[in-house]
Amino acid sequence: MVNSEPAGEATPGTDRDERTGVSPESPPDLTRVRAVLFDLFHTLVSLEVSQPPGLSISAILGVDRDKWWRVWTGDSDDYLLGRTGLERMLPARARVANPAVTDEQIRQALTARPARFRHVLTHVEPETLAGLARLRAMDRRLGLVSNCGQDEIAAWPDSPLAPCLDAAVFHVRSDSPSPTRRFTTLPRRASGSSRPSASSSATGAATNSAEPVPRP
Repeated sequence: MVNSEPAGEATPGTDRDERTGVSPESPPDLTRVRAVLFDLFHTLVSLEVSQPPGLSISAILGVDRDKWWRVWTGDSDDYLLGRTGLERMLPARARVANPAVTDEQIRQALTARPARFRHVLTHVEPETLAGLARLRAMDRRLGLVSNCGQDEIAAWPDSPLAPCLDAAVFHVRSDSPSPTRRFTTLPRRASGSSRPSASSSATGAATNSAEPVPRP
């Protein structure tokens, strides 16, 4: 993500955007971009792409995948802010999703979930790492902003992504009463500047605007 501004309208009878003056097919002008911020899941990595071995959490718990998604992601702020850990949240949500779930199924899910996310973070696509390397070679500073559970990022220090980035902020690890305050300073940390450039600050705003949603 490099800009949060809405796209302009194409001028009738032309192939050019009246706000930017370039055609939709033209590559973006990155010459003024000093820092690029990424989200983590579904941007740099995902369960769907890395395909961790073993059953999914919904399968372990005997719950339909869509139903488990709805139950798991509902009212999840305490989990995403680190006020409620996996060991409390998962059993409670599992019993809502499947009243017949057993203690053994819950135990298996509690063990499997961190292992699945460890696999995701440690098995990054080579194309992703190569893309980040190309950006670094262009002298772009790279940052990460992610809202996720503590168990989902426990393996972050072992991820090949970690050394590729200049700065990373995880909502769940924020030591500020207002995590948003740390998000808005990340473009400065990533760019190594005391003041963010227009492009980097726009990126930070776009990233922080999304509502936090935990992964099932």
